[in-house]
Amino acid sequence: MKRKRLLGLVIIFVILIVLVIGLIRFVHHRLRYAVSNAVFVETDDLVFLAFQRVNGRILKLTRNEGEEVRKGEVLAYLDNAPYLAEVRRLEAQKEALQREIEAQEIFLERLRREVELLEREALEETRRLEEEKSALEARSRALEAQISQLRRDAERLRRLYAKDLVPKHQLEETETRLVVTRRENQALGHRVKALQAAREAARQKLARARNRRREILQQEKHLAALEKQLLALKEALSAAREDLANCFLKSPIDGSVAKRFHTVGDVVHPGEPVLALVDPKKIYVLVLLEETKLHGVEVGCPAKIKIDAYPREKFEGEVKEILPATAAKFALVPRDVSAGEFTKVAQRVPVKIALTKGPVELLRVGLGGEVEIKRK
Repeated sequence: MKRKRLLGLVIIFVILIVLVIGLIRFVHHRLRYAVSNAVFVETDDLVFLAFQRVNGRILKLTRNEGEEVRKGEVLAYLDNAPYLAEVRRLEAQKEALQREIEAQEIFLERLRREVELLEREALEETRRLEEEKSALEARSRALEAQISQLRRDAERLRRLYAKDLVPKHQLEETETRLVVTRRENQALGHRVKALQAAREAARQKLARARNRRREILQQEKHLAALEKQLLALKEALSAAREDLANCFLKSPIDGSVAKRFHTVGDVVHPGEPVLALVDPKKIYVLVLLEETKLHGVEVGCPAKIKIDAYPREKFEGEVKEILPATAAKFALVPRDVSAGEFTKVAQRVPVKIALTKGPVELLRVGLGGEVEIKRK
């Protein structure tokens, strides 16, 4: 009987010792660590995806909520038929306009060469006719002087012949030379008139060539207008192609789908959110730590984190930021303490913890858990 009593006392003593040791370890742990279960997985940077500048009906969504996505992956398809038709229409207009500009450039180059050749020929012909006319006029003046001299010689020989002082053949020879010279001078006069008509024709040809230069200016203005039209068409085509590309909604990050705001068949407008993505690199743990546990908690303190959804996974981090206001300060219905009537409640201060270790890709915004922050 005594042995049983003694054994019972020993057992009770051992239990007390175990309880005391456990209590000491618990107190020691609480002194070294700030522990809280007001833990939430958060992010300050949700990526909202929307179709830019285009609207229409959603044909396909490739990812569901919670599924991972890769950067550049197409997540949603919009009905692009009207935008594709617009791109093709503008491409056809651009091609036709380019062909018209090429034909206009060829025509303008040929017109420049023709006008230049016509103008050069007219100038050369005018100069040649001027030189020939000058030569003929000089020859005509020489013949007129010769005719005057032959006329005087003929008069003198007639007087001498009447007195039988010169033979008749000499007089006849002088008169014949006078007639021939007069005829030659008359022929020169006809040639000068013909040259004047030819020169007038050459001047008219030159005037027509210079008038065609005004036609060149008009054609150059027309070509400039076509090129300006082509530039505007290229800008419109670039905008249409951008609209067509915007019919495919691509992921800008490696992450996961946090929320789908629309389903297949919905009609969406430009800028209207379709998906919300979470970037794992921007995920952190938010701890609402009681003000009584803040002592020793500073930026840089290491932390151990347990997430309820993944009890076997271990996460580690460090305090990144201790916010300067309590969570109650920004509550929807803040406490009114102006009358001095209030129940004292330990306030909670938001503490951000950056994750440094663990399978971060498993985390989802909103998950809860428990954290131990090692005090300094």
